[in-house]
Amino acid sequence: MAASRTPKRAKRTTGAARKKPIKPTRPDAELVKMSELSKRSGVPAPTIKHYIREGLLPGPEVRTSRNMAYYDGRLAARIVVIKALQAERFLPLRVIGELLEPAPSDRITPERDAAQRRALTQLAPVFASDADRPTVSRRKRSEVMKTFGVSRAELESLEKAGVLELRGEGETAGYSGLDLKLLDLLADVRRQGLGTVFPISVAEPYLAAVRTLVEFEIDLFRHRALSHALPVPLAEVAKASVELGDRLVSVLRAKLLPGMLERLAR
Repeated sequence: MAASRTPKRAKRTTGAARKKPIKPTRPDAELVKMSELSKRSGVPAPTIKHYIREGLLPGPEVRTSRNMAYYDGRLAARIVVIKALQAERFLPLRVIGELLEPAPSDRITPERDAAQRRALTQLAPVFASDADRPTVSRRKRSEVMKTFGVSRAELESLEKAGVLELRGEGETAGYSGLDLKLLDLLADVRRQGLGTVFPISVAEPYLAAVRTLVEFEIDLFRHRALSHALPVPLAEVAKASVELGDRLVSVLRAKLLPGMLERLAR
């Protein structure tokens, strides 16, 4: 009868032997999980993963399993800069990627940043109206008060709200360009006897509403015009965007007003 074999006892392994130390591919990298990267940067993990897909961030330094990966901790600072450029300068991700130095750096390349700022600055005159060109003469505040029938207190209130910009100093200080056009518009309302219905202060809430619209338009323009190959010069695209915005506002106002008035009358 064959002797029974005693099964071999499995070797015990310590916790240190079971878990291999996670070593970065670069000696200067501090490895952190995605959750820690999100915590340090204040940006949600899905957004960080989107940055990775768009090429603004490298993938994980080490992947231990399908659902576990470790990233260079220095990327947190880079993520903060990316998010800030999106929020403060309305830059599309492609442009941000071109501005930043290679990862994991969070520094902006000065030369590229300066070049882009110059390009955007050159577009400003395209968006400006002919009424606001430097060639338009300035009219003194005292003359404006007499011509348009506004008080000094009203002008100062509009200046404080950012509706008007007083240019010059002393007795020669005054208004020009679109500010004169705006004052003429408000004065025309008074000439029609509608000053009590539409006081001069109505320009302040209009400015706030239009500022929101303009911020959206700039965001849309930069994301689209700066991120795609264009069949025409950028200046022509800028002019087209202004014309489109004017027409859209006019049509949408005509579309919304009747329905909103009808609902109020019910």
